[in-house]
Amino acid sequence: MQKLKSLFISGYCTYLSLVSVFLLYSYFSSDSKAILLAAILHIIGVSFFGHLFLGEPARTSALLPKWTIPTIILGVSVGYQGFLEGNSLAIGLAAIAWLGWSLYLFWYSNFGGKKSESLKIGHPLPDFTLYTPSGEPVTRSDLSEKPTLMIFYRGNWCPLCVAQVKEISNLYRELNEMGVDVCLISPQPEENTQALADRFNVPFKFLVDSKLKTAEAFGIKAEGGTPTGLEALGYDSDTVRPTVLITDKEGKLVYSDLTDNYRVRPEPEEFIRVFKSMASV
Repeated sequence: MQKLKSLFISGYCTYLSLVSVFLLYSYFSSDSKAILLAAILHIIGVSFFGHLFLGEPARTSALLPKWTIPTIILGVSVGYQGFLEGNSLAIGLAAIAWLGWSLYLFWYSNFGGKKSESLKIGHPLPDFTLYTPSGEPVTRSDLSEKPTLMIFYRGNWCPLCVAQVKEISNLYRELNEMGVDVCLISPQPEENTQALADRFNVPFKFLVDSKLKTAEAFGIKAEGGTPTGLEALGYDSDTVRPTVLITDKEGKLVYSDLTDNYRVRPEPEEFIRVFKSMASV
């Protein structure tokens, strides 16, 4: 199932881009309103993914109403106009685009309610070993002297993940004053993790989960979660489920967010609230 998701997202993005160009060309050749409406429908999808990469949001809503409502309206409009024109091509392509958006919204984006049996509030985390980009090991005992914020992100290829890292980096002074250690963890290659650390240049621990052993121990491994084709850039086909964990200075878990939708992630204010409540005890 996860392999299908990997193939789907790569194919869907490619489909939207190529068909948008095709429909615009077809409109100027035919002056068909149904074709124009179908082109706009596909362009909305392209614009959404462009927004993810260029707009740098760290999260979105689950149902994306600002994008979904126009998609529904345009889908119905193409069907109606295409029926009037007898344009089965516009209707067919619009149906594919609408189906693709529905699959992205309700199937691809979700993890299916998967739970972790290894992460229990009030208990220490399972034993783990992470690595710095230079290969130095970091174990659970190394992170038990201070309250710790651990953010598992998928990799530099994921725009939401990079935006989340940027968001947390902007709070480094406040977190440092609260005595918080921040660990940003990804299964991506060491050089990619080092590149991200160099980009933001903050005193956080940028760590590598080699072969996803920690993600597997924590129950947050996402098999086949990397879009097809990124293996050519050195990424593993498996990745991690975006996860936020907070431990106290004794290493016990006090907060966890294992999102069931890769686009829906907690606000940083929530982390600050948790650390303040820990400090007041």
